[in-house]
Amino acid sequence: MRALLSLVCVLLLACGADPEGGPDRVPSSGGSGGPSSGGAGGQGGSGGRIGGPPIPAGQGGFGGAGGDGGERGQTPIDPEMCSEVSQTAEVVVSPVDIVWAIDTSASMVDEIAAVNANITSFATMISAAGLDHHVIMLASGDVVADTPLGADPAHYQYVFAAVGSNDALQWIIDSYSQYSAFLRPNAPLHFVVVTDDESFVTAADFQAQMAPLTGKPFTFHAIASEDAPGPCIGECGLPIVCGAFSPGIQYYMLADATGGQKSSICVADWSEVFVPLQQAVIESVPLPCDYAIPAPPEGETLDPDKVNIKFTAPDATMAEQLPRANAEAECGDNEAWFYDDPMMPTQLRMCPASCTRAQGGGTVDIAFGCKTVPLVVD
Repeated sequence: MRALLSLVCVLLLACGADPEGGPDRVPSSGGSGGPSSGGAGGQGGSGGRIGGPPIPAGQGGFGGAGGDGGERGQTPIDPEMCSEVSQTAEVVVSPVDIVWAIDTSASMVDEIAAVNANITSFATMISAAGLDHHVIMLASGDVVADTPLGADPAHYQYVFAAVGSNDALQWIIDSYSQYSAFLRPNAPLHFVVVTDDESFVTAADFQAQMAPLTGKPFTFHAIASEDAPGPCIGECGLPIVCGAFSPGIQYYMLADATGGQKSSICVADWSEVFVPLQQAVIESVPLPCDYAIPAPPEGETLDPDKVNIKFTAPDATMAEQLPRANAEAECGDNEAWFYDDPMMPTQLRMCPASCTRAQGGGTVDIAFGCKTVPLVVD
């Protein structure tokens, strides 16, 4: 599952020398006299560097219990020290589009009810993973009209389609012009068919006809009968009453061809259908490791050569500074980052290795104001 990141953007506004110890010294945490610690009175000296190397939690910063004597620490530092103020940057939300086609023939009453009961949770879990979902429903009636998802026009669109026992694939093709405007060019595309029968359109024909319409790959998921042999039978043990009319062989072939999920329509617990389906949808979307560059405070300007990213793992006490690559091609296996456009950047993008690691959780700090640390490529 994707882990949600806690994202803090640190905007470094000004640089200057230490007013007491000079540019080549850094105050250490306070103490009472002696050559090791110091600071001026009360709470001790003002702590470790801001914008410098990683500092363990609990050290540096401001303060430390101290006395009013002693010499200042002797650690040499860079001549620049930066003041800071916090500002939030936003993760660029990744889109995903899911088109459902529901067989609304008389034998599908129980299955339609199961879709109605589970589809809002399905959409909610996708949204909770940080994805912007568009759900399109093709059916002879809006089977989720009375659900929270059905009442959300920003994320849901119903398209009338008299989907019967054998023509779900044909309706997806024929109705494309009615729902294509709700699809996004950069969104992974999924098709889901729910039926208890077989398709008159073959898997190969569907792929051949949809490819020029979508102009990109798609994933197909089948909620139909496996070949048991013959159609599946549900818990009641009666064919058709709680089972399928025919195996959905073409649907299963289409799922195999596109890497989609295959789920039996005869299951009693439909969480066995929806949980792996929502996981497949989530995993189809590239990891959201693009960060919009926040606007600097009024009166300040952005210097693209004074930006740094620091990552703190969930169990770490120190932040790690990630170097900047000149372009994605330089990333390789390095944990680094790069701009979407080096000349006119609008986003900070993490390289694949650092992105994958960050998805395990942690904090990403984006610091503006101090010279960028470059990636050194051998």
